[in-house]
Amino acid sequence: MSKIHVTGKMRSANEHYEEMFVRSYDEEGNLVETRSLSCEEDYPSGAFTRVSRDNGRTWGEWVTVFNDEEASERRGRVPGAPEGDEFLGSWSPEVVDPKNGYRISVGSFVYILRGHDVGYFDYWRKGDDTMRMKAYFRMVKPDGTEIKRMMEFEEGGADFDPDNPRNPAFIDKNRATAADVRLLPDGDIIFMVAPIMTLCCKMAGVDVNNFFPSCPNLQQGLMYARAHWNEEKEDYDITYSNPIMLSDLQSARGIMEPNLQILPNGKWLLVFRGAASQIPVWNTRTNSATPPFKWYTISEDGGRTFAPPMPWHFDTREVVYSPASISAIFRSKKNGRLYWIGNYLTQPWLVDESGSDPRWPLQICEINEEYGYLIKETLTEIDTRREGEGFFTELTNFNLLENRETLDLELRLTKICQRMERYEDYNWYSEAWEYNITFEE
Repeated sequence: MSKIHVTGKMRSANEHYEEMFVRSYDEEGNLVETRSLSCEEDYPSGAFTRVSRDNGRTWGEWVTVFNDEEASERRGRVPGAPEGDEFLGSWSPEVVDPKNGYRISVGSFVYILRGHDVGYFDYWRKGDDTMRMKAYFRMVKPDGTEIKRMMEFEEGGADFDPDNPRNPAFIDKNRATAADVRLLPDGDIIFMVAPIMTLCCKMAGVDVNNFFPSCPNLQQGLMYARAHWNEEKEDYDITYSNPIMLSDLQSARGIMEPNLQILPNGKWLLVFRGAASQIPVWNTRTNSATPPFKWYTISEDGGRTFAPPMPWHFDTREVVYSPASISAIFRSKKNGRLYWIGNYLTQPWLVDESGSDPRWPLQICEINEEYGYLIKETLTEIDTRREGEGFFTELTNFNLLENRETLDLELRLTKICQRMERYEDYNWYSEAWEYNITFEE
């Protein structure tokens, strides 16, 4: 097996906020770095970018994208809305359809009742239904004309109206997110759509009161959408896969953060996160013995239908125990091999009531490309908690970049919560880390 080598270094440390760095290449091949700051959980208060035209050897000046500290009010505030509502979101990277020159992207937005600074925390602490997700499909024609549509899964819905921001037809209907746009070899475009569990069960013909009675409007399932260009209509026909779902006896938070990989044999491997969380305000049905898996499913017909989800596993038949944390799938251009990166737990009994901790160690492991399982002997530690760091240390929420010159994998993350003894006593100390991962050819 190809050996993996990892080196890491701390870039910065901050006492009172989280600082994150993300790098990517733009359409012209320039290296773009984004620096974001946060002192409110899951909410960046500032973002800044700079550009390098020589692959990081020299950099231009930082340019402000947004900075709430210098603004008159928070950037997502909805004018005239009651209780400080906010409407926030972002667009996926675009793909260009060679058939028509259209630039295609999807957007995930959320209308937050009472705003992120209040409503987001009421969602977690009180179980309030404050996070109203919205998915959009966007086309930009070669002449610059933009067409944006809210994705609809039920009748009676409406898009956002600034004159009536809390219109029930908007906030109560068509609740979903969308991401991960790709162009397939057959010319179709695919992307992920995650409707709330109430909608998923309805589309699957399943009784939500039996399958996910706990909090079906707060959690999501998953589908894959296929957009096929209709020359006669000069528009896309969009069809959906069967809903992919986990019962609230399997995962208290439904399905999150999917990673799709199309294998050489044509199978679609989909790996995603569940959550063995115990959250009374959500009426969760998971318990202290619910196993914390990474889950997977396979499609053998080009993403039109997926098998029922199963716990992911190694070639040794051991299951992949993992907290409710992100993971990623990466193919190395240096050796052509496929890898998974995430938090694998050798002691799954350590998972706490949140279902999210511990988020260490962070590892990388090669994927078998015939069947889609992990190859245990390639499991390599990227980092783990260090002496003096606590149980809540998080080595997650990372981002990846393959260096175009070296073909090494660069991983960046912000290590947080290492000074906390209880999650209720949040400590904002953070460290931004960079890791260089090299593969033998």
